[in-house]
Amino acid sequence: MNQRLQQIIQYKTGGRQNAFAELMGWKTPYLNKLVKGLNFGLQPVLAILERFPDIDARWLLFGEGEMLATSKQAELRREAFNYVQEVLELEKYLCVMSPEELRQYEEAVMQRRKPSFNPDIIAVWDEELTRREAQLNERITSAISKSDELCKHRTAKK
Repeated sequence: MNQRLQQIIQYKTGGRQNAFAELMGWKTPYLNKLVKGLNFGLQPVLAILERFPDIDARWLLFGEGEMLATSKQAELRREAFNYVQEVLELEKYLCVMSPEELRQYEEAVMQRRKPSFNPDIIAVWDEELTRREAQLNERITSAISKSDELCKHRTAKK
């Protein structure tokens, strides 16, 4: 069980035992004993499960299943999906972002945080995309018109 405790400490505090002891309201020497497998009774198990309802009790007690409860895994998946969706929603604006805006976007993505832009800036980007789309549609319409005109002319027979 002490190995599973170490995994929880790694998950919750990045492996910092002092921070975990503080988080649990325990003294560091007490946590050190638990990590070594000494005096690991029901009381610390109950305290961990009460403090962290996202930890699966069956996993902590018996080592069966996954560390995180199914509901926590579902929550993490939703958060990841929302993050990806927000990043991809802004991706369509890359071609109209200024160099500074591109830097901010890249920095946010590389640091795995949600890019945040003012709604007024996004409105400007939308206008620019709309303008570019209109220009492209004009070119396509013109090209189709020229093609139709050329097809109407009779070609010379050999």
